[in-house]
Amino acid sequence: MWRWARSHVSVLGRGRRTWAVAVAFLFSLALASLAVDLRVADPAAKGPKARFAGPTASQPLALSGDDRLLAVVNPDDDSVTVIRVSHERNFKITEVAVQREPNGVAFLPDGRKLYVANTVSGTVSVMKVHGTHVFPPHLHIPVGTEPYGLAMTPNGTKLYVTNARSHDISVIDTETDAVVRTIRNVGVEPRGIAVTNNGDGDDLDETVYVTQFLALPIPGRIDGADDAKKGLVTVIRTSDDTVVGSVDLNPIADTGFKAAGDALARIPPGPAFVFTTGAYPNQLNNIAVRGNFAYVPNTGASPNGPVRFNVNTQSLLHVIDRLTGEDAGKTINMHLAVAQQSNPARLFITQPWTMAFKHGPDEGYVVSAASNIVVKVAVDPVTGQPTVQNDPSDPTRVLQIQVGKNPRGIVVNSTDTRAYVMNFVSRDVSVIDLTASPEREVARIPAATLPPPGSLAEDIHIGKELYHTSVGEFDAAPGTSTPIRGRMSQAGWGACSTCHPFGLSDNVVWIFAAGPRRAISQHTDFDPTDPTRQIQRALNWSAIFDEQQDFELNIRGVSGGLGLFVQADGVTPDNMPPVAAFDPANGPPNTTRRQLTVQGVPAWDAIKAFVQFGIRPPISPVPETDPDVRLGRSLFISANCQLCHGGPQWTSSRVRYTPPPGPGVIVNGQIIGELKQVGTFDPTSFNEVRANAAPPLGAAGFTPASLLSIHAFPQTFLHNGAASSLDEVLDNVAHRSAGTGGVDTLANPADRARLVKFLLSIDAATEPIPVP
Repeated sequence: MWRWARSHVSVLGRGRRTWAVAVAFLFSLALASLAVDLRVADPAAKGPKARFAGPTASQPLALSGDDRLLAVVNPDDDSVTVIRVSHERNFKITEVAVQREPNGVAFLPDGRKLYVANTVSGTVSVMKVHGTHVFPPHLHIPVGTEPYGLAMTPNGTKLYVTNARSHDISVIDTETDAVVRTIRNVGVEPRGIAVTNNGDGDDLDETVYVTQFLALPIPGRIDGADDAKKGLVTVIRTSDDTVVGSVDLNPIADTGFKAAGDALARIPPGPAFVFTTGAYPNQLNNIAVRGNFAYVPNTGASPNGPVRFNVNTQSLLHVIDRLTGEDAGKTINMHLAVAQQSNPARLFITQPWTMAFKHGPDEGYVVSAASNIVVKVAVDPVTGQPTVQNDPSDPTRVLQIQVGKNPRGIVVNSTDTRAYVMNFVSRDVSVIDLTASPEREVARIPAATLPPPGSLAEDIHIGKELYHTSVGEFDAAPGTSTPIRGRMSQAGWGACSTCHPFGLSDNVVWIFAAGPRRAISQHTDFDPTDPTRQIQRALNWSAIFDEQQDFELNIRGVSGGLGLFVQADGVTPDNMPPVAAFDPANGPPNTTRRQLTVQGVPAWDAIKAFVQFGIRPPISPVPETDPDVRLGRSLFISANCQLCHGGPQWTSSRVRYTPPPGPGVIVNGQIIGELKQVGTFDPTSFNEVRANAAPPLGAAGFTPASLLSIHAFPQTFLHNGAASSLDEVLDNVAHRSAGTGGVDTLANPADRARLVKFLLSIDAATEPIPVP
């Protein structure tokens, strides 16, 4: 336009009047151009200006509709980074502060606004975008408790927000940026969310799919069995934002991996692996829609004993038939593709966390959070059947695209030429070339700064890396220069986070060597009110561990890894204490053993630092100001529940010595003084059995469970999952009267209901009740 104007100026001549006319002409053209830009960017303009090309889904990163800008959240830094990715520029434009712990992000289709879900703050931040300039948030919209996932309708008129802890969905009108509806009855812990795109320009006839993160019990099944639970996906109609149903994601009967015994059938391990194992879907963090099907990657739980690295957790991809509204019966175990490859160099697809599809071919990409890889799947558009793809340059192996540390999100651009992966721990974004054969990472873009060397923050960050990886990379052994890789599990199969997502609990009852044991959330390990976080409870239900480093046994015994304790050469695993699994008094304290290091930081010390300082207790949606909560607190105190469940950790359990313990502290491998008998152990229960089919451990009692944020783990309670609600827990008279010498002060059901409401309100903001 300007070149055209200058040419016309030359024609008009050089006189003063002519120049004035020309300047006026140019100015009018500039105003016209500006007016066009303002019409596009004006937030008050009515009606959508663009529409996403395909279905939308929640991710921790988002592309603008024109593929120009990429936004990625930085949960550890309370910020969102915006990157210019068009024309392969791949440079960071800005990092904008939002509120606490952002996890979800979404653009309007025309890119003029950006939304960020702040999990701890309970808000959605709104930022205006003009060109490549992103303005600081001008609005923080209050939503539910712990907002996590965001999904925009294709035409951008509504934004859906999954509120993980208040178990509901906030609907935001993007024209007014206000919550216009709260959808309740969406199930337990909604996280992943996707919206269909029928392509007709009308968002009133779309469907919203919402994953419930943790599996729920199947009535009549035995907790601890491979088919004990099911996954659930809630279905919502966009026309009136009403829940219209849910889809059961069923367990699979055969994972393709065999066990050496069957604990629940009382068959001890033998020399041959001949027992079929099943698995049920769990940790449903994401859902992706493709045609008539929806796909849910998840970590399958196979809890029946005996414990062995490749029969505990599986890498499942469930398929929903959208036409029938049911499980399509096309579930695959992606681990099988790796196990069946002829190439002996195997890296398993541990903790499949999210996925995204191309817009053209029927191909998608699944992110393995623990193995730091992306794998490719092809899907049949008629049957929905997914198939893991091999590497075209080496058909002997599964195609695995190496990315950054702990990848948690992936988006594909509209031309199917690039995919972008959010790497949570390395705080960067991987750029994958989808036109290459095989696909490969071509760039890594920093999103946020890493903690300063030598700081406690660095120790916590290294611990977070090791906690969330199935591989691990360590400093070279003395006298060598090659970093040590692996050791966290066998062939990348297993991580701490596999059973402790977010550092919490997968709520699975595992048939372990001590018996049926529900995974304990590690946010309760240390006193959260102590700045040094040195006060620690006795670990595991049976108080068999007194140090965080004792979980080295899980790395070696459960995940099949070489472990982090080494001999003087810095490589060879040290000798395990002979009976250390059930005797913390046997052998020297684990804190004194030689450890591998990461950037000079001892590996297990770093993991302990992460558990001490890096795991956040979930926030309760139940307000303490509720009159029933206040009455429930009084009933709790009058029943002397604090005898077992008092103090800042909401448990009386403590390690009251510096390891190793003195004589008489350990009995039958348990810290005997920390156990309580409150009527919760029944040796005749079907699932009361050890992994080796031996009689259970539990007659001496159990260490009191922490009540801190107990609301976050519904429908599975007690060590063996025997209670499906807190109401059932309190039905046990011996349990509820344990603090009053057998006098039942909670016989009134209305009082118990008030007490339950108080229990559900407990989180880190609740004033502790001291242990007597």
